[in-house]
Amino acid sequence: MKKYISSLIIALSAFGIPPVNAEDSPHEFSANISMLSDYLYRGISQTNENFAVQGGFDYVNTPTGLYVGTWASNIDFAESLEIDIYGGIGGELSNGISWDVGGLYYMYPGSNAEPEENFFEAYANLGYTFGDIPLEPSFGTGVAWSPDFFGEDGDGVYVYGSLDLSLPQEFALSFYVGHQNVEGDKLSGPAGYDYVHYSIGVSRSFGPVDLGVSWNDASNECDGGTNELCRAVVFSVGSSF
Repeated sequence: MKKYISSLIIALSAFGIPPVNAEDSPHEFSANISMLSDYLYRGISQTNENFAVQGGFDYVNTPTGLYVGTWASNIDFAESLEIDIYGGIGGELSNGISWDVGGLYYMYPGSNAEPEENFFEAYANLGYTFGDIPLEPSFGTGVAWSPDFFGEDGDGVYVYGSLDLSLPQEFALSFYVGHQNVEGDKLSGPAGYDYVHYSIGVSRSFGPVDLGVSWNDASNECDGGTNELCRAVVFSVGSSF
């Protein structure tokens, strides 16, 4: 989803609508924008190793945990644009475990490719932070399932695990590993494919600006064996409001 266009507060003000204060209302709006040296989706470059500009808007109803949002990025295929629309519900259990379930629809406007590139996924995530021990480790895991993955390629199942650590001087260290399995149908043929990708990243916030750098790699099956589009050092700068 991690799931950046402009500040929603600015947009609301432009229409004469006052921004919502989370202390006064159950409605929370947010927006984010970022620039990256490469856009990797599950380990595979979507911009042919070129720059990406991304942005999104989110709404959360705080009493219920219900949320909806949208996000967009330039890409190097499908008429050069990806737009995602998602929604779900999340919360935290009494033992501190956070949870989140929802659905996400990937759209590639203007693309008339066959087989169709648009697809839907359902997802579920869990997370937990040990706030009372050094480095405050935060663990995450989740699964996403599509009945008709990108290119009408049959069932797609994605699982991941993550670990985030709080370092001195307000730096953060992140580890991530994911496994994508696609049953196979129209795009990749009956054999399908599967691969593992992983990353290590360091980030830090300087006021409203978030800076990050990550090293990314994957198994050879990631892009058909060459791995050229699955191995990259990615720099990013962004902000959320």
